[in-house]
Amino acid sequence: MTVTPQPLIDARIYYGSLDATGYSNHVEFSGDWEALDRTTFGSGGARERVNGLADATVNLGGFWDAGDLSKPDDVLWANNGTYTQPLTVGPTSGADGTLVYLTKVSQNSYKPSGEVGKLFGWTADMNGNQPIARGLILHPQGTARTATGTGTGRQLGAVLATQRLYANLHVMSIAGTSTPTITVKIQSSVDNTWASPTDRIAFTAATTLTGQPLNVLGAITDQWWRAVWTISGSSPSFLFAVSAGIAAK
Repeated sequence: MTVTPQPLIDARIYYGSLDATGYSNHVEFSGDWEALDRTTFGSGGARERVNGLADATVNLGGFWDAGDLSKPDDVLWANNGTYTQPLTVGPTSGADGTLVYLTKVSQNSYKPSGEVGKLFGWTADMNGNQPIARGLILHPQGTARTATGTGTGRQLGAVLATQRLYANLHVMSIAGTSTPTITVKIQSSVDNTWASPTDRIAFTAATTLTGQPLNVLGAITDQWWRAVWTISGSSPSFLFAVSAGIAAK
């Protein structure tokens, strides 16, 4: 057996409109299910359990910076106590098609802290408001887009009737004049020819830095998925990330 350990030196953390990659040095991301006791007299003397409600817990930490909604203090302060922000975490580069975990979270605490002579830092705690999905990057944050386009198709798989496709949009940089606007959709296809794609998720048109989590219920037999985007405005340029994955509904 060949083992390939993964040094955590290039993790990607997208939270709402924040690319925390360059500000964070700690991420802890866990999925749990409540263990419900169903032990009966017929159990043979052993305790029996079934899984109940799913939950997600997240802890982030890093270095403080402020100034706009691309900086950690602005985003974490604004989102403290909210419950609709998308979170995407990847252990590697965040390139197109790389593995990520995604969910929608409520932020429960934000703690800026430091000591004299040391770097000012922060920690933030969050809990999931939907299951954690394991999926892929459908559009990488590091590729600036200036015109309408189509992403690479990825074989995420079919969505069962007991599942949903979960998707996150993170718009992290906008430039241009005359109201630069981007509208992102998630499409599916029966194969990678994309002869007859179907729109499955349509994010709200974005004119400001933002994060949007959406999902669609199965059953969907299509196995191929991609992001498409429409861009308008004068001299527009956007940095954004799109992630998608499949999990129980």
